[in-house]
Amino acid sequence: MNIDAKKMAGYCLIIGPVMALVSFFIQPGGILGIGGSTPEPLDFAAAKKLAVDNSALAIITGILVTMGLLKLLSGIVFYANNVMLNGNGYGLGRVSMPFFMAAVIGWTIANGMNIALAGEFYTDQNIIGVSFGINIICSIAFGFGGIILAMATSLRDEVNKNLSYLAAIAAIGVFASNIVVAFSPDSGNTIQLINGLCFIIYTIYSMAIGRALIK
Repeated sequence: MNIDAKKMAGYCLIIGPVMALVSFFIQPGGILGIGGSTPEPLDFAAAKKLAVDNSALAIITGILVTMGLLKLLSGIVFYANNVMLNGNGYGLGRVSMPFFMAAVIGWTIANGMNIALAGEFYTDQNIIGVSFGINIICSIAFGFGGIILAMATSLRDEVNKNLSYLAAIAAIGVFASNIVVAFSPDSGNTIQLINGLCFIIYTIYSMAIGRALIK
């Protein structure tokens, strides 16, 4: 069975970010507050209790976020390497890839830490602080890569230019807000809300690229 690589990349760009976004919203301690109120960013004991009390949801969403991000990365790599090849925005698209790769790899590691804590096969609550730090730098990398990719697509025809500019603004929001939280971790819950909104916009943008590849 021969599966068209371009269409598969398109489906990854549609399904991947939706899977990651929904799981990000419903995870324990997430924006929707499922399983209990979201603990303060530096209250590791409360965060651990929330994860353990909702271990099944924490583990499942951790897996789904990771799988969704890997699908998104797969689609971005194909798009930048093949669809953009020698065309408008190709150089910018190539530059964006290492930032997306670093972000997804880091988030995968952080999700593994969270799963270990929720499953109680690692019990030191201080690992949450390590995961928090990884999430910050990964969000900064993702935001910077997102800015570059959005500027690249603004030079092309797959996506409406206004949507590309909106995606660039959303990526700037992720990039800037996580620099803030690195210096002010107490603002983490507010920044999470901002990131959630920005990720919704970037998901719509990714889906628009995916739809163009499927056609």
